[in-house]
Amino acid sequence: MISLNMDGCVTLVIGGTRGIGASIVRLAAESGSKIAWTGRPVTSGEMQAPSALLDELRSSGADAVCGAVDCTDAAGTARFVEDVIFRWGRLDNLVYCAGYTSPASFLDIAVEDWNRVVDINLTGAFVATRSVIPQMKSQGAGSIVLIGSAAVVSGGGGRADYVSGKAGLEGLNRAITKEFAPSGIRCNLVHPSLIATDLLSNRHPDPGVRRKLAEKVPLRRLGEAEDVANLAVFLLSEKASYITGQSILVDGGRSYCG
Repeated sequence: MISLNMDGCVTLVIGGTRGIGASIVRLAAESGSKIAWTGRPVTSGEMQAPSALLDELRSSGADAVCGAVDCTDAAGTARFVEDVIFRWGRLDNLVYCAGYTSPASFLDIAVEDWNRVVDINLTGAFVATRSVIPQMKSQGAGSIVLIGSAAVVSGGGGRADYVSGKAGLEGLNRAITKEFAPSGIRCNLVHPSLIATDLLSNRHPDPGVRRKLAEKVPLRRLGEAEDVANLAVFLLSEKASYITGQSILVDGGRSYCG
């Protein structure tokens, strides 16, 4: 992992309970940032398995807090953002890492399924960025990283709703950059592909299938969550202070060379 100094910063990760999101949470905390994250509430109103990550970070000395908030809940997201700002007095960084897909052929996607997938992958990003930008403007600085998908390049497979939602992040990234870069707010987009998380394992439970997927990647391996986290936290940091409005693939060369 890279080593970055984020002492004094406050970072919020929307969708930080597992996989790429949890890796970003860990690396931001290890880099010195105060860290807050959200996860999807289940029927009981509690977040899915939040305690282990929270306990892990606090035991290592991190100043951390998490909350059960549906990423498409505008009021709930705004309240959590307000709580973070009240707790620490500022908010420097946002990562939108929430995502959802349920593969289906184009003609089999119901309108209600389309709406849910696009809401999670795109509308939630609008909700989150709209909630944090006023505070960032008042501070005169802020950094936003949106987590997309390399499927926007390949077109995916049986996931038109997912690809469309993630592709919408391209426009959101550019719009935020154009309007808010003069206020000192940077926004960048990261597109991962074939990252070895539980989501990939659930979709391809056969290890042999995953090995064949890795063989098709020019770097001949699946990505790790840390590969995405390294880039995301770099983009949040002052080391990337002249980088904004960019879309960057983290895919082992697969999109263009595979």
